[in-house]
Amino acid sequence: MRNLLKCEYLKFKSSYALWIIIAVITASCGISVITGTYQSADQALINIEKDCMVPILASAIYGAIILCEDFSNGIVRCYISAGYKRAAIVRAKIIHYILGCIIILFLYPFFSILLALAVLGTETSVAVLLFNFISDFFKTLPLYLGILGLFFLLAFIIKKGVLDAGTSFAVAILSVVFSNKFYPSLPILKYSPIIQINSVLTMGASTAYYVAVVVSLIMLLISLLISLEKFKRDEIL
Repeated sequence: MRNLLKCEYLKFKSSYALWIIIAVITASCGISVITGTYQSADQALINIEKDCMVPILASAIYGAIILCEDFSNGIVRCYISAGYKRAAIVRAKIIHYILGCIIILFLYPFFSILLALAVLGTETSVAVLLFNFISDFFKTLPLYLGILGLFFLLAFIIKKGVLDAGTSFAVAILSVVFSNKFYPSLPILKYSPIIQINSVLTMGASTAYYVAVVVSLIMLLISLLISLEKFKRDEIL
């Protein structure tokens, strides 16, 4: 397991995919900052964190790149030939993927508010702004984990980068749009991690938030177990 993690770390260091994704989505936010969409860095932070679509789509693309490429370039086959257990391979992959996505979830709003701070200034103070940023990050992080688990599962089912990227992209958009559109008529959706990402930022933690966190962690666990079972049954050629 330790050697697998070292391999994943070396791949992480040598890959530019993560930084390109962060640069692109931060640049898109920078356009809004420069064009005057926000009045202050505080307002920019609130709007960036409420718009969960951007980091979800970024995580979907990142998963398709770093998970599927090992199936197409034969690295997974080399791992199996070297005697590594498939369960260990799955664990190493999920650690690599989730840590990469956590970096996206942290650096995207962080770089964006730094830009907003330089251009627009702050209504409160830099200390308050950073405190709110850190607090919001830890509140929303558990809600994203189940969504990341779903993208991980799709990558292990599809295994082809372009097809997985398209599928994950579609699933991400449909999930966010469905949750936001039908939430008023389907109260049970208040326990959806997607809905609670917005709610916890505006109204604070509630019972629905903690239920959504549990739902998210269960989603992650189920996705991991299904991915492992699927991987064990596959013939890797």
